[in-house]
Amino acid sequence: MKIGFAARWSPLDKGSWSGTCHYTYNELIKDAEVNIYTYKWPWRIREWLTMQKSFYKRIRKQHTSVEFLKDYARFFSKQLENDLEKRPVDILFVCASPQLISYINTRIPIVLMTDATFKQIQEYYPYFSNLSKRNVRQGIELDKKAFLKASHCLLTSDWCKQSAINDYGVSEESISVSNLGANLENIPLQNELSLDKKDTCRLLFLGVEWERKGGNIAVEAFRLLKKEGINVHLQIIGCTPPEDLSTDNNISIIPFLDKKNSSDLNKLQKILLDTDFLLLPSRAECAGVVFSEASAYGIPSITTDTGGVSSVIENGINGYTLSPDATPEEYAFLIRNIYSDDESFLRLRKSSRAHYDSHMTWQLWHDQFFQIAKSILNKPVPLPL
Repeated sequence: MKIGFAARWSPLDKGSWSGTCHYTYNELIKDAEVNIYTYKWPWRIREWLTMQKSFYKRIRKQHTSVEFLKDYARFFSKQLENDLEKRPVDILFVCASPQLISYINTRIPIVLMTDATFKQIQEYYPYFSNLSKRNVRQGIELDKKAFLKASHCLLTSDWCKQSAINDYGVSEESISVSNLGANLENIPLQNELSLDKKDTCRLLFLGVEWERKGGNIAVEAFRLLKKEGINVHLQIIGCTPPEDLSTDNNISIIPFLDKKNSSDLNKLQKILLDTDFLLLPSRAECAGVVFSEASAYGIPSITTDTGGVSSVIENGINGYTLSPDATPEEYAFLIRNIYSDDESFLRLRKSSRAHYDSHMTWQLWHDQFFQIAKSILNKPVPLPL
């Protein structure tokens, strides 16, 4: 099987789409020859789109998501179409880049993987808020075209699936839901993990966007646990909190760790080995690879039932999801109850890792993708729309 890999980022870059492009590419090359199709912006396209972005920001006081404009999608769809004619493949895998296929004309079957539709993330993520009506209209149109053009949609959650069906009219038969794996190297074996309770309850907040990930709620929950006399430590990785927390010796902050750097990666994995709970009260979350990474280390996630999270976290199995309206007191109460019961704590940690092994590995994603690809290739390909 010869597979095309199309994305707005290079899959050779370990950081592309939080590493997911890289890890999916690694799975494809295990059993197929893979052609990569990625593109840089020509200066004329970049300048034209930048000019539009500046206009809406200065005059209309609105944001612009240029990758969800028709000019962008038409240009890159044509580039990909031309390249597929020169370097044809049996099947095309598109990684979170619907723009590349929205206006493509090809008989090559397409598998589109993504974690959200453009329709459902309006006013959900900060950088998809306050977009111009023109931007929203064009974005939904080109995104819908891409979903309908795909032979199969490999989505990360039921949340995304329902939007594809209800908002875009995609048939349920052409959709599969698959968890993403952990974007980490050298994940320890289950018997290499120390899951027993230690003297300190170690909480981990891991995220780049403080407000979107619910950083203030996490800090307040930590303070409540500390006030109740629990020996607790909060490790913050990925951002600098707006509040000065340096006076609290039970809080550690690492503003940035680069997984592409072996030293930083080793530091992150050491922290994961010593973590008891991932505390991430996210305000908005499409899927969250971090939940797979936590589960791989037997770390239950205490998070929010928002977006696609409930397809990743099963209550009582690899963590708990609380209501978006849940207070810091509710987060603290849940963590205290789990941690204070040695048997419940150990059971949850073991089931978190077991859930990873049975539902969240990249090998499972690999098997599902190739099953889908073989099924598609055994069917007659319809004429392009």
